[in-house]
Amino acid sequence: MTDEISREALHDILRGVAALTGDAIVADLARLVGKGVRADISIAFNPKQIASKRWLVETLAEVLPKPDRAVWVLGAWHGVLGAMLLADDRLTIPQLVSLDIDPDCAPVAEMLNHRHVATGRFRAATADMLSLDFERVEGGLPGLVINTSCEHLDDVPGWIASLPEGLPLLLQSNDYFREPDHRSCVPSLEAFRAQAELSELWFAGALPTKNYTRFMLIGRR
Repeated sequence: MTDEISREALHDILRGVAALTGDAIVADLARLVGKGVRADISIAFNPKQIASKRWLVETLAEVLPKPDRAVWVLGAWHGVLGAMLLADDRLTIPQLVSLDIDPDCAPVAEMLNHRHVATGRFRAATADMLSLDFERVEGGLPGLVINTSCEHLDDVPGWIASLPEGLPLLLQSNDYFREPDHRSCVPSLEAFRAQAELSELWFAGALPTKNYTRFMLIGRR
């Protein structure tokens, strides 16, 4: 039996793939692996996670390609979605704020997005999304707030009601009720629409996967 691949070998493979494809995100991931990173970065880059984020990016490019102010990604984990949004030429995002309650996430997110940190287009923050007052955040009211983890909240309608009226939102949830940490799953896209109760709805869609269906809404609070 051969030995498992080492971090050094994975680093070299990713550098090679980056050179082959010219993909800047792969190059940034290679750099991150080379510096040492938490093992759960593999989950953030697994096929289901990337497919969901790619669906989000593709849809946003059609529905709201030019937010007029900063985009906030809540529950952003290691900043992978931020990297994908800022890499897409169809989107014009003046600044992206990547927020997570875990203080270990911000350093990883900023390392992954180091090019955008250098230009001032990306910053990571540590905070509980439930305690944010978007009327008072740095830079003023966002042009879009993204929350792809609505299923993890105890009270989705209550959280949405706490946001400023008219705030543009992109929300995702799913019907994966078997996961213990999923406290607000919905059985259908229609149920998610009723749960969110947006004043304007610009997009509503579903992405089936092997074990669950992911739902997405884009609209205004």
